[in-house]
Amino acid sequence: MRLSLLSTLVASSVMMAGAVSAAPKIKDINWAAVPATKTVLFYPGQTSIEWILTGTDHGGLRAFKKGDRCFECHSEETADMGAKMVSGAKAEKTPIPGKRASVPLTVKAAYDADNLYMRFEFPIGAHADVPFAKGGKMDPDNEIKLAMMIDAGKVDMAARSGCWTSCHSDNRDMPTAPAATALGGAKGIDTKAGYVTKYVPESRTQFDTAKRDNWDKVKPQAELDAMLKNGTFLDLTRFKSSGASEQGYILAERVLKPGADVAYSGKKEGDKWVVTMARALKSTQPGSVALEAGKSYTVGFAVHDDFAAGRFHHVSVDLKLGLDAEGEIKAVKQ
Repeated sequence: MRLSLLSTLVASSVMMAGAVSAAPKIKDINWAAVPATKTVLFYPGQTSIEWILTGTDHGGLRAFKKGDRCFECHSEETADMGAKMVSGAKAEKTPIPGKRASVPLTVKAAYDADNLYMRFEFPIGAHADVPFAKGGKMDPDNEIKLAMMIDAGKVDMAARSGCWTSCHSDNRDMPTAPAATALGGAKGIDTKAGYVTKYVPESRTQFDTAKRDNWDKVKPQAELDAMLKNGTFLDLTRFKSSGASEQGYILAERVLKPGADVAYSGKKEGDKWVVTMARALKSTQPGSVALEAGKSYTVGFAVHDDFAAGRFHHVSVDLKLGLDAEGEIKAVKQ
């Protein structure tokens, strides 16, 4: 009898745990009633945060140091910036012939008591073979990937630069990326894939913008654990057109796992891609930002289109998402 009761309790606990961790559903939102924000993602080439913080590379350094957002200076010229870099005229050593310079993105956002809902729409682009990728496609399993980053206000430069604070000169395929033979010396990050992923500067004991060799200067695990607990990270979710919804964060490295508190869905509709998302406001996962009505958050978006991978994506400047609060993107309550 006692064994039977114990089995029942264990089974009930497992079912409850499963219910708690189930991904939110993308419910029927009246998207026609939700205001749209139009922005332009652009090809960023090899412009790292160290590049931004170097006056000879970036003419806007003085304004950035004074506190200006990248959005305030560049929101109207992203297409032109992308055109310079995609052609190889600026900050790009390996241009892809025919790759589009920019991607117009329409964003809508809504929320209820439990979840944030978002809708993304962008045009399908023509295919351009990548000369240095087998079969001309870097990620043949995924025609597109769409990622969203959220800052909780604890990463120093994120509110001004968006995702750039996690993009470094020593990341994969960037100018000072370490040789594969040097990766074994790193502690605190996983380099088995053969490269260094994104990270936030706060995770390093050194942040040198001249030598740009900060990748292996990782803080002790106890300090990283404390930062993860107090919100010094970038919340990250991603949709892959092969069907995966991923969830994680950027701190000492990029961490992505199958989504537990986020669900994406995407498909082609005529000449465009439409991707929708449902994300728990109060996620139970490590590295998730808790979202509240009446508050605004810095967000950034990236689209890997045309089977792209790594840094060969299109990105937004920093944007503000407000849940019935100020922001370029206004989430309305449903």
